[in-house]
Amino acid sequence: MYEEIREKLPDIPVHLYTDEKLSLTALYSLNTAFDHALGTRVWLKSGGYLILEPTEALTVIDVNTGKCTDKINKEKHLYRTNMEAAAEIAVQLRLRNYSGIILVDFIDMEKKEDTEALLHFFRQCLSEDRTKTTLVDITKLHLAEVTRKRRYRPLHEAVRELKKEG
Repeated sequence: MYEEIREKLPDIPVHLYTDEKLSLTALYSLNTAFDHALGTRVWLKSGGYLILEPTEALTVIDVNTGKCTDKINKEKHLYRTNMEAAAEIAVQLRLRNYSGIILVDFIDMEKKEDTEALLHFFRQCLSEDRTKTTLVDITKLHLAEVTRKRRYRPLHEAVRELKKEG
């Protein structure tokens, strides 16, 4: 591969890393980075968190309030956490390259207008994805249905394959 790169891109200086004592994976802490990127729990700044579970048939994402104990402004906090989660879910879908059917269990809110604002914002966040991603609807169980076109393997499959080789 090194020779092929040098041949096809002669103007770009390329160096072959050859240290047998320290692999590139160890040098750049790739296993740690992959483990972090593939963790099932993603913390939000608000103290809430996401649980992301890919399965063979679909991906499930659960939004939780986490450390919230604010009983006075509970609705406001739920709304803020859901909005923050919507933005982070859009990022995680791209990062992890999830595709197919994705169900998101946002935190239930009392005000219908808050739910509508959340869905509008979530649709906006998803529209930034270069891969065709659609917020289909919200089910009777209050699950947001999302579909995302498959272009490449999900990150967890690619990493699993990479670890087999290495």
